[in-house]
Amino acid sequence: MSDQHLIWLALCTFLVLLMQAGFTCYEAGLVRNKNSVSVAIKNVADLGTTLFMYMLVGHALMFGAGWQGVIGWGPSVLIDGEPGALLEALFQAMFCGTAITIVAGAVSERTSFAGYLLLATTMSVLVYPVSGHWAWAEDGWLRAMGFHDFAGSSVVHAVGGAIALAAVLKIGPRLGRFDGPGRPIDGDNLAVSALGAVLLMFGWFGFNSGGATDFERQVPLVLVNTAIGAAVGIVAIIVLAWLRGRKPLATDILTGMLGGLVAITAGCAVVRPLGAMALGVLGAVVAVGGVRLLERLRIDDPVGAIPVHLFAGVVGTVLLPAFAMPETIPPLLDGRLEWIGVQLLGAGTIALFAFGGAGAVLVLASPLVKFRVAPEDERIGLNIAEHGAGSAMVDLLHQLQQQGEQGAFSVPVEVEQETDAGHVAYFYNQVRERFVRETERNRELLEEAAYLAHHDPLTRLKNRRAFMATAGEVMAIAKRYGVKAALVVLDIDHFKAINDTYGHAAGDAVLRELAGRLTGVARATDTVARLGGEEFAVLLNQATLDDAMAATERMLTAIRRAPFEVSSGEHLTVTASLGVADLSAHDDVDAALKAADDAMYAAKRGGRDRIEVARTPMVRPADIRSAG
Repeated sequence: MSDQHLIWLALCTFLVLLMQAGFTCYEAGLVRNKNSVSVAIKNVADLGTTLFMYMLVGHALMFGAGWQGVIGWGPSVLIDGEPGALLEALFQAMFCGTAITIVAGAVSERTSFAGYLLLATTMSVLVYPVSGHWAWAEDGWLRAMGFHDFAGSSVVHAVGGAIALAAVLKIGPRLGRFDGPGRPIDGDNLAVSALGAVLLMFGWFGFNSGGATDFERQVPLVLVNTAIGAAVGIVAIIVLAWLRGRKPLATDILTGMLGGLVAITAGCAVVRPLGAMALGVLGAVVAVGGVRLLERLRIDDPVGAIPVHLFAGVVGTVLLPAFAMPETIPPLLDGRLEWIGVQLLGAGTIALFAFGGAGAVLVLASPLVKFRVAPEDERIGLNIAEHGAGSAMVDLLHQLQQQGEQGAFSVPVEVEQETDAGHVAYFYNQVRERFVRETERNRELLEEAAYLAHHDPLTRLKNRRAFMATAGEVMAIAKRYGVKAALVVLDIDHFKAINDTYGHAAGDAVLRELAGRLTGVARATDTVARLGGEEFAVLLNQATLDDAMAATERMLTAIRRAPFEVSSGEHLTVTASLGVADLSAHDDVDAALKAADDAMYAAKRGGRDRIEVARTPMVRPADIRSAG
């Protein structure tokens, strides 16, 4: 291996490693924030496990001395590998890591960390090296038939996509993803996903060109075709959306770009740029269409890994003969059509082998490890459930959940300041404080409205409606148990003159003072009310007419006791006329109230500032007969 080749291979190895950063960003941006750390750590962890296992075992199985073109065997490259061989093994290990990390996004947000690592480890040893041997080893049976996959549309991408499909079918969709007609679950940060896609494209230049053996002839063509595949994938999806009168979705554009890259990977060294354009368009359309197909089939792939890598990978592999340069057609094949048949056989066999191998591991290992997390862990997010990775936003959401469950909004939420969650918490606390104030104000208004429905707003005494209801209850009890009750009605003498002479403010002051004096001499069991204007009433519970007269005398004395203060330093002498009626002696409250009212007016006619007692109604003969 020449120095130039070694340097280029080393550079390409670094570029392929950079694709891991691209996958991490791309997948983390397409999942919810509560799972972003989880999917990122899965990418890092599977990189470590697959690199180690491939270098230790996988490379020997892939490129060791073959058995019937099916599998290789030999000592580990880590034991006796020469520097050049070690670099080639490291480059292939990066490919293995790429194939496996495809699965991380497809199974994100509901797959356990332990289950995923078990799947990644077994696939890096059992599936990827074997399928790679078929296509890339000197004695590989697919290579011997003329199968061509220059950089891994099938060997890497279809393998990763097929493993992802098997895992997704076994593990099932995320909670709530397909409840009812199906609910979309938006990713947390599409800008980060776009950055990841660009990083993937950048790394793809090394991915596709690292295997070139003729630097001057192959590498420039591979680099241009790779760029063209990505570019036309982007453009095709944008134009297609516009032709259909729709907005180009951000996720579709990213999916189209990656679909174009995957499709051109197999034939990047054997097609001209126009052929790369055709394959890029096909890969993009198949990838975006595949996303819609999985949604209709209710197969949950949060990042579109299966359509991008499996569907576009198979299409790019199978159809590359249609666009390949004539001189690249394998001599042992009779033209493009037969080559397409070989490509179809190879891509199909590799995909089925990866799907079956992953399915077998998932079924056989299920008794030993749980591949899906518990529902409660899925709800709180795998960042916390699997890795204990809290955040200010998670703390905020936890506090908001507690407030919602307990209905306790009096205490503000507390999170770390100068974070996105801190800013959200600040505005939430402002809204919460306003909500608490408005709630308290509304409560006070409702209490005030309920109070005013039964009380006079000026004197705070019961109003006519409440008084009549209470009097009705007292009358019913009095008649049922044979107890006595009385009713007093009083009216301020010459009240209109007070308003006309001193103003309504003075009149209101008189009314409030009178209410206070009446309440002061009433018993706890009595009810004082303002019936309207300057007219008041007092309900004397369990009181005979003699008791009522004594109580009324106290009321009159309280009114006469001192002048009424109507303003600062200004006093008025106020008198009142009072009428008393025996409540229990009447048929209903209205009749008793009328009797007391008539007595009050009699007191006014008799000279005011005095008390009159209503006559007790006579018992009618009909009542006597009825009683007998």
